[in-house]
Amino acid sequence: MEEMEEWQAEEGTIGSVSGPFQTEILVCQRVHNMIGSPGFWYSDPFDFALPVLMFQIILISFAAWILFLFLKPLRPSLAIVYIMAGIVIGPSVLGHSPRYLAKVFPPGGITLLMTFSELGFLIHLFTIGVQVDTGILWRARKSELLIGTMCFLSPYVVAYLSYFALWGLVDMDGSLKYSVPYIAIVNSISSFPVITSLLTDLRILNSDLGRFAAHVSLVCDSWTWLLALLLNAAGVAFRHSKSESLWSIFCTFMFIALIIFIIRPVTKWSSRCAQDGEEEEVHFFEIMVMMLGCALLAETLGQHSGFGAYLMGLALPHGPPLGTTLVQKLETVSERLLVPTLLAASGVRTHLSSMVGASSWHTQVIIMMGYVGKFLGTLVTAFGCGVPFYDALPLSLIMCCKGIIEVSVYGMWYDRKIINKQVYSQLVITMVIVTTLVRPIIAYLYDPSSRYMINGRRTLPQSKEGVKVQILVCLHNEDNVPTIMRLLEASNPTPHSPISVFVLHLEELKGRCAAVLVPHHHLSRDASRADGSDHVVNAFANYEQRNHGSAVVQHFTAISPFESMHDDVCTLALDKRTHLIIVPFHKTWAIGRSVGLTNYAFRNVNMNVMGKAPCSIGVLIDRGPMVSPQHTAAGETTPYRVFVLFLGGADDREALAYSMRMVDHPWVSLTIVRIKSREDENEGESQLDKEAMGDFLAKVGDNRNVVKYVEEVTKDGVGTIQVIRSVETMVDLLIVGKHHDLLSPLISGLMEWSEYPELGAIGDLLATSDFMFSVLVVQREPTAARSIPFIEFGKQ
Repeated sequence: MEEMEEWQAEEGTIGSVSGPFQTEILVCQRVHNMIGSPGFWYSDPFDFALPVLMFQIILISFAAWILFLFLKPLRPSLAIVYIMAGIVIGPSVLGHSPRYLAKVFPPGGITLLMTFSELGFLIHLFTIGVQVDTGILWRARKSELLIGTMCFLSPYVVAYLSYFALWGLVDMDGSLKYSVPYIAIVNSISSFPVITSLLTDLRILNSDLGRFAAHVSLVCDSWTWLLALLLNAAGVAFRHSKSESLWSIFCTFMFIALIIFIIRPVTKWSSRCAQDGEEEEVHFFEIMVMMLGCALLAETLGQHSGFGAYLMGLALPHGPPLGTTLVQKLETVSERLLVPTLLAASGVRTHLSSMVGASSWHTQVIIMMGYVGKFLGTLVTAFGCGVPFYDALPLSLIMCCKGIIEVSVYGMWYDRKIINKQVYSQLVITMVIVTTLVRPIIAYLYDPSSRYMINGRRTLPQSKEGVKVQILVCLHNEDNVPTIMRLLEASNPTPHSPISVFVLHLEELKGRCAAVLVPHHHLSRDASRADGSDHVVNAFANYEQRNHGSAVVQHFTAISPFESMHDDVCTLALDKRTHLIIVPFHKTWAIGRSVGLTNYAFRNVNMNVMGKAPCSIGVLIDRGPMVSPQHTAAGETTPYRVFVLFLGGADDREALAYSMRMVDHPWVSLTIVRIKSREDENEGESQLDKEAMGDFLAKVGDNRNVVKYVEEVTKDGVGTIQVIRSVETMVDLLIVGKHHDLLSPLISGLMEWSEYPELGAIGDLLATSDFMFSVLVVQREPTAARSIPFIEFGKQ
């Protein structure tokens, strides 16, 4: 420290000033151009602010990347990684070198870094506010309100009881007495943005527990903001007068009214006027200026500037089109560049050496008891509200996790000298340890897919009178609708054998914090227009009308991250007791056999559904645009040519069971191609395959002129390909099972190279651009989920 002071004395005038808890260094720098450097030819670049700031950001990013690689098995959040990176590059580790600390983090340099990061935090709070659906709070159930309230109160009460218990046993530092209320308050926080970010990282945001935890955290967060308002008023009353305290509350409510009744309507009107191009950019600029104005006004009224930005974000409509656009424009800069600097700066300001002292263990006990109080208060209340213990336990752990909001509060109180260096460092380190350890425990305790397979998979029933088939159709966009409509028409709904269709619109979570799984009509009209789903609803409404009394259609919308989107599909399939899920293949084709679009996020969703769904699954490889015009309209007299490829096995039997519904349809031309190997002719085929084929032929009966049955004998996989090639010009849709006996000669050689193993040997072959017809790959037997093992560094 002495060396650092000597070096600083050479550069300027040094003095000291005493704050409430610690002595600070006061540095008076020379007045000259301290922003940009003229180059090392003239002076040291690290004597100027801009080079120092750029080097700090580069150093933070590099240190975080190294730590992320080492800590990857623990699945830490990036917030924790950046805090630990700040600790490593700060005075606690590398900062033991006075020359390094003076060059990289000079007193003016850390102030500039904090200013830069606070601006990013301001924008981050605004984007979070835009994504929050305030209607969740008004729709919260009594159990969520009670659990959220106890989650807020219990750590406060337990921390205070611990403080009074220690007060009678040991002599405590006087500064700790001043800090205890704030330690208790910060332990009470379970921030909605932090909790939803955690749930997203753990891929349980759209699970039942994830939605419940998000609602509970929003209730807890509401209490936090209310308490912050009251504490600010109390502070004004303590320092000035009660009348000024009332004026403070009145001005704050007037500020809120200004945002709700003036800024919000003006912004929505301006958004409708701005269509595209330059007007849209001007509208974005206007919103950013208003956001900074609200932050400045909040700071003027004695609130944190983030309060104004967050409040304005809350007032704006979430989701598409306005909310999604704002988040897309701001999220990358704020969350990938600016916010990490705030987290790292909090680590830089953490001094591990300050945690060694007579009162450190007293502080640590109070901090830890706050975590214990939150855990037990949430657990007991949740259990008392009827939440099962295996859900209440991970819920309580989730509520104990902290992140950027808490870090910002620590820093604000540290700057205002409410807490000293020791308390600040202990709060940060405890948060890092608890959050890092709790995350893998939550992932181990809660698996949303476990309930899908309790009673085994539901399969398609045999086609007979009075049996209703329930089908869940998943859609990412409008492109797959025509082919799916033809498939549903071919499924032959009748009054005696009806079909219930559940259409699930799958959308990536953008412009929102909380995942959504609701009936489609619950969405706002603006959101429906933005994603174009109105056209899909109309198409299925026409289908239901054409098949009145035979088919019923219900629409649902799921808005969730791609990583956990399969949970929405499986949850709806379980709740509606569906027999078959139809998901579109992740690749589409254009005319001329060229690949039109490939979305690997959809592929990951499909593979997770195939591994965890509670019923049979059909992956639809849609080549509808390449089908000739006479086959594109449902209801045409020209037959819709459906071929079923039967090699044997449970999945092929499921495909055969589905095709049995098409036998009596007047415009479906159905052909069963039974492929046998020469060994099967000698040894005999499976008894189950014989029974399935016998049932099918018995149902066909006198309809042999409409339904064709063809047997082909081959010796290997090449022969199987030749059979498919021989009929490809006569097929509009080919149905085949996924799994086949790997030892069967019928697929020998087909598995040596596989691009899409989730489709099986035959499905993978048919997914190539060599074929012109659509394909439905049916899976009955469960398969291990094949998720893409990819973790993107920098994604929060």
